[in-house]
Parts: sequence; C-alpha cells; structure tokens
Amino acid sequence: MLSETPSRRMTLRQLLTQSEKCTRDLIEFCHATLLTRVSDFRDLSRPVRRRSHYPTMIAVQNSLKKLQEAHQEARVLTDYLHEQLSEIQERARKERGNRAEAW
Repeated sequence: MLSETPSRRMTLRQLLTQSEKCTRDLIEFCHATLLTRVSDFRDLSRPVRRRSHYPTMIAVQNSLKKLQEAHQEARVLTDYLHEQLSEIQERARKERGNRAEAW
C-alpha cells in the first residue's frame, strides 16, 4: 500500500498510521504469497517430490521466476517501510531537540 502523499508532507501521526498499515500489508504478503511460492519451489527442488517424480526444467524455472517476482514485491514494500521509519526517526530526533531547547 504505497501512498501518493510524500512522507515529508505527512504529519507524524499520519506517518505512524501509514507505517503500521504497511507493516500489516508486508506481513500479509509474506504469509499469503511469499511463503506459498517458497513452498512450491521447495517441493519441486526436493528429492522426494509430491507432484511428479521428475518435474520438468520449465516447471522449476517458472517456479523460480514467480519466487523472484515475489521477492521484488517484498523488496519494494520493505524499502517503502524503511523510508517511512527513517522519516519517523528523524522527526522524533528533531522533536526531542526542540523540547530540549525549550527547557
């Protein structure tokens, strides 16, 4: 769930909410998509195969391609989450500095 609003224009509360949503999306993606694709690839690459005794090379390649696509999607989500968390950390540091100056 990538937001159209730049991180710099969001309030701290909005950033926290957005990062929480992104975290939930990432967890859901890992459980629903990534684990399924890893499991499918593992099943094809194990010596004892459930689907077929000898899977074709095309089946292994297709499974690997799907796994790589899932990896790219997960990478985009984690990069976005990292950007948001860095922005939150920067703003918290600034706020702490502003409060120290007020004393």
